Amino acid sequence: MEFERSDIMKKLNAKEALDLLLKDVIVTRSDLEKSENRWVKHCIYVAIAAGRIADKLGLDVDYAISLGYVHDIGRKISHPNHTIAGYKYMIESGYPDEARSCLTHSFIDNNIYYTAGGIPHGQDRFDYMNNFLQSTTLTPYDNIVQMCDLFCLETGFTTVERRLLDITRRKGVYSNSEMHFSKTMELKKRLEKQMGCSLYDLFPEITQESLDMADMEREELINILKENRTEEKGPILGKKY
Repeated sequence: MEFERSDIMKKLNAKEALDLLLKDVIVTRSDLEKSENRWVKHCIYVAIAAGRIADKLGLDVDYAISLGYVHDIGRKISHPNHTIAGYKYMIESGYPDEARSCLTHSFIDNNIYYTAGGIPHGQDRFDYMNNFLQSTTLTPYDNIVQMCDLFCLETGFTTVERRLLDITRRKGVYSNSEMHFSKTMELKKRLEKQMGCSLYDLFPEITQESLDMADMEREELINILKENRTEEKGPILGKKY
């Protein structure tokens, strides 16, 4: 079912979304190459990927691209709190419907526990985000951006397996890490069933070497998660990779 919008609210298009993404951050071409702006290139790749998946699913391609551009837009305000910052920024910019992507993109199926790097810290922050996610109806566009966020780098496209392994090595293992991995792979399979093809068929830019390594990297990730399985809340101290 197509995501229903209010008739009185303007709909964000890809050009407007890109303008918002670049505003006050990217002025010249050289700004795009600065290390602190790597997230902008990540957003651009997420937008491209979201458009391809939406096209395969027969959805609104331009709208999917728009959500890909703005999903991390809060990083121009606050990297640690970019989800809430982006949500508020998009509302203030006049796009309350599209603001949802800033909060939903990090949480598979809009579930606060299905996220990388541990569940949000701080009771007020957790409650704010959890209440939003629970009261927000999941849409195909949410799932598309959630998926794209997990195989798009600032340098281009990679496999979901490599991306998740890298996240785990950098951020460590948390009480919800196994759950996040499982739900991510479930989402990938679900989208592939809907599309009638492998996710990677849409992204010939991914090298054959990366595709050949996917099974091995998935097994390595599974082993890391199993070895560091815990019921504790928060990160496992000393288990960074």
